[in-house]
Amino acid sequence: MIRLAGLALVLLMLTLRPLWAQPEPLPGQDDPAFTAALDDWLADDEAAALPAFAELAQQDNGAARLLLALIDKSPELQGPWLSSRTRADRIALMRAPGGMSGQSWIHPLAETSPLAAAWQSLWNVDAPLSLITDFAAMGEDRAARAAVAVLAARERRGFAALDGSPGYPDGLRYFIWREWVNEPGHLARLTDAVLSLAPGDPQRVMMGETVAPEAYGDWLMSAPEAGAVAGFCAARCPQTARACALAAAEALGDPLLVMIQGSPAETLIPSPEFTESPRGQAALLRRVLLGASTRMRPAMLSRAATRDSCFADALAAEAARY
Repeated sequence: MIRLAGLALVLLMLTLRPLWAQPEPLPGQDDPAFTAALDDWLADDEAAALPAFAELAQQDNGAARLLLALIDKSPELQGPWLSSRTRADRIALMRAPGGMSGQSWIHPLAETSPLAAAWQSLWNVDAPLSLITDFAAMGEDRAARAAVAVLAARERRGFAALDGSPGYPDGLRYFIWREWVNEPGHLARLTDAVLSLAPGDPQRVMMGETVAPEAYGDWLMSAPEAGAVAGFCAARCPQTARACALAAAEALGDPLLVMIQGSPAETLIPSPEFTESPRGQAALLRRVLLGASTRMRPAMLSRAATRDSCFADALAAEAARY
């Protein structure tokens, strides 16, 4: 049932995607054993899913290798069952044999999979900016946004050269515009770009403007980049979805964190499907919790409760699982 939820929305999104950005299936993606394990994982049954993924990865299943590598690299994708395993058990489950701590499955997979090669490159400190549009060309829009966030955090320059590139995320054009400030002849273009933004677009905040909460709420409930937050709140807090979205965005803190939530691999799991699943919803809550130490969590929960009690209750329940 989980994988059928939101099918109409998934199909609509796929029909709207440019023809050049079609995901290329991974080896083993259609294996019934993999799809069964994926259903278990989306249902948040790690005890059933992760050993099955590990066995499939040992059998050269590329889809299982990619998903294990991404889970291993992303703490928010690691639920309480995995977190409670011993170090040795975690290495055996999540990694390929080799060395004292095993090695990521991304390395052998990158030899044959362009998507895995892109992730492997992004995890290296000298990753090129071209990875942003490489991900988009493979139908991995969330990964493209994540690449922008990672490369910007490394203080990389050269985003302006990507202006007009197909697939560059519209919601993160700020990183192009900020380089225009220091380039002659771009002032008029920069002014036009800012004026074209929706009143609640957080790119205005990045550029030093003030955005009203009402306008930000409009953006959260409608922007594709905020789909994970809006989808979570529509599913878990339908009576207070707008207040929930504002509470979740505030708890995440940085607008970039709002924009990079979603499916770890849209080639395997379209983001709307991931967002509607128990694992996807747990991942969003876990990302919030990881932003504060255990000592600071009571204050975080208290602030969330003043914004939306439904979101605060969901956050407290997720914290209790660990």
